[in-house]
Amino acid sequence: MRYLVFVYGTLKKGFRLHRYLKDAKFLGKACLSGYDMYDLGWYPGIVPGPGTVYGEVYEIDLKTLFILDEVEDEGQEYERKILPVKLEDGKVVHAFVYVYKGPVKDKPKVKDGLWLKK
Repeated sequence: MRYLVFVYGTLKKGFRLHRYLKDAKFLGKACLSGYDMYDLGWYPGIVPGPGTVYGEVYEIDLKTLFILDEVEDEGQEYERKILPVKLEDGKVVHAFVYVYKGPVKDKPKVKDGLWLKK
């Protein structure tokens, strides 16, 4: 079985954790509305809000999904949710997205929703 995942930070192409997606099929750039991005240090986190987050969508297998759950500390620091994301061609797909579970009150907001720290 194959799954879709939307990544918006260190798992994107050219970033430090992309190696976990080296065998995944890249489906394109995408955006997620209704979420704001925050700078948590060397990685970002997203929480519900009025903004838009920009990232990439990949098709992955179950083994990779479990690896990403470990990398993202799913259940502790992040919660994996299925959310609608819009691909560049306008098509909306439902993909797994890791949503930050911690407080962001004192964290700097990434105003344009695009993570650039490598």
